[in-house]
Amino acid sequence: SGKSTLLKIIAGIYTPDSGSVSVNAKISPFLELGVGFNGELTGRENVYLYGAVLGFSKRQIDAKYNEIVSFAGLEKFMALKMKNYSSGMFSRLAFSVAIQADAPILLIDEVLAVGDADFHKKCYKVFDDFKKDGKTVVMVSHDIKAVSSYCDRALLIDGGRILDYGDVYSVTDKYLKGHAVKDVESSPKDPIAKPFPNGK
Repeated sequence: SGKSTLLKIIAGIYTPDSGSVSVNAKISPFLELGVGFNGELTGRENVYLYGAVLGFSKRQIDAKYNEIVSFAGLEKFMALKMKNYSSGMFSRLAFSVAIQADAPILLIDEVLAVGDADFHKKCYKVFDDFKKDGKTVVMVSHDIKAVSSYCDRALLIDGGRILDYGDVYSVTDKYLKGHAVKDVESSPKDPIAKPFPNGK
């Protein structure tokens, strides 16, 4: 649909073919599992490597290291090479480093889908804390329950086109109804689909 592509455009990884994106604050992107990590290095070494990618100094990582590992719940595995980590372990460690960045905007792709239930609760607690602090979390997901519970607004896109944007309950309701129709019959794209306004 273009969800991950849109996040990468916001993060400045991709350049849009047309239109523009304005970002007025520092971003901490958490977009793809394993990006910023080296499988041949240990978990501990990768915390410092990924931290450097996010702009941390070694001293800053030293100060945050125990908190990062504790949040990830990987104390027993930090000396293990990351090529031996499961996808869930990858995700937990990457997210634990990413949330340490003092950025007003956090971009989250569907990588949280690989974590366990307890870790998900911890992640969404972080989202709640971010919101209370006036920070912004932009997440993409097919998990309607998560979107409804933690988002104020939602954007529904299909094939790079906006189908709806606004109140989260209104948009998720439209998403669910649209999927119910597609399950019954193979219908063409929603006729109200429109390109991004003003080319954006």
